[in-house]
Amino acid sequence: MKIVNHLLCLLLLLVSIEGMSQKKKMRLQPGKMYEPGETLFAPRFGFIATVPQGWEGILPRESEVFLLSTTTSTYGEIFVFGREHDNLNDMRSNWLKGVDLSETIRLKAINPTLTDDLLTTEIVADGELVNQGNKGFAVARCSPSGPCVTTFMIAPIQFYESVKSTVTEFMKSSRFEPPSNASPYEDFDWPEFLSNKVLVTYESAQGGSKETMIHLCMDGSFTASIKKKGFFKDQNPAYKGTMSGQWTAKGDGEKATVQFIFTNKSLAPIEVELTIQEEKIIVNGERYFVGNSDKCK
Repeated sequence: MKIVNHLLCLLLLLVSIEGMSQKKKMRLQPGKMYEPGETLFAPRFGFIATVPQGWEGILPRESEVFLLSTTTSTYGEIFVFGREHDNLNDMRSNWLKGVDLSETIRLKAINPTLTDDLLTTEIVADGELVNQGNKGFAVARCSPSGPCVTTFMIAPIQFYESVKSTVTEFMKSSRFEPPSNASPYEDFDWPEFLSNKVLVTYESAQGGSKETMIHLCMDGSFTASIKKKGFFKDQNPAYKGTMSGQWTAKGDGEKATVQFIFTNKSLAPIEVELTIQEEKIIVNGERYFVGNSDKCK
């Protein structure tokens, strides 16, 4: 599926989107799966849309691309991007210019058409190693306040018209409100975010063995395996190894305080501060990765 990567690279050069978190109106939350009919809200762009029937969506952690995938036998993928300042005429010119992804592959829009407030176009790839069994299509729409949002789809030829119809209707039914630059974490629900998650750190920034794993379950229990002092480095060396107990969290915007009460009563309860920065969780200056826990029931 090299055509997927090539076409995605083209759109990444043309547009970008903010990695956003939870808030009222379903502010996009990284890692959350959005089901058909759920509302998507991107405050920075003032963009509001609904997940189409037969589709589901996710903003992968540390990604700037919202992805919609089919849940039926009709195969296709839709990528959603945003840009704070643009206009449809400039976008049309950029699309027509295309881009060289390599010495042998070029991507280009075919006859971009501006109808009402929608810019639509088929996108094709020319060159070696291009999968001619797939087709691409893009739709862009801009807010009167300035931000623009583009959706790009790719699908096998036999599903092209169906997915094209879906992405077009997705954009037609979307709407804009005045954008907001409020912190993405203004109303961040830390207890919800951390429940049934595992926090993991590795021996080096490049990966390697897991140094610390802390499973935070929704029922308030936790289990931990700490091979170095990282998470509790401000505490005494007794806070390491295999531990368990109860946890609670309270947050204020980008920062949260997590309290741990240990099953081992010889360990006094402690509090640890977490900070989220550009979708990255930082504890005591160290990066932690967050995933779904396989230990919580």
